[in-house]
Amino acid sequence: MSSRKTALVVASVLLTVASTAMAQQWRVPAPQSFEKTAICLGQLEQPLTVELADTTAQHARGLMGREQLGDYEGMLFRYPQVRSGSSGFWMYQTLIPLDIAYLNERGEIVKTFTMLPCGSDDPNQCRSYAPGKNYQYALEMNAGFFAEHDIRMGDRVTIVGTVEDGQRCSELLQ
Repeated sequence: MSSRKTALVVASVLLTVASTAMAQQWRVPAPQSFEKTAICLGQLEQPLTVELADTTAQHARGLMGREQLGDYEGMLFRYPQVRSGSSGFWMYQTLIPLDIAYLNERGEIVKTFTMLPCGSDDPNQCRSYAPGKNYQYALEMNAGFFAEHDIRMGDRVTIVGTVEDGQRCSELLQ
């Protein structure tokens, strides 16, 4: 084998080892326990049940590994401070497509995306969905939920807490 071919083979092996090492630096967070609460969203009458992601570990784990969400269930990520619009969410190890709404400090939607699962074992190959606008909260629901329920920019999320069977958001927000 020529020295040029040998050098290319060595470079290729080193690149593969380096990229594998980089992918292994980020580990899937351990499963977390999440408190649940009810929220009202926009003009939707049906309260939603959301799991609250408040800690760094909960933020990192999110909905990874989940195989399903109920029709009116989701996850609300709450951050102690406003986050830069250049930081976003990814779908590494997330099995189901999701809608995400980024919310400002008043709970108003500033950007939405429909996010598709990332099939790569390398987290560096997964797309980041950054809103381009500062946010303090993010709401994830099943993909298509926002379109199906006419959820739009400016719609607001309000935490309403415990809801009794049959209660509607119009009652809860009075």
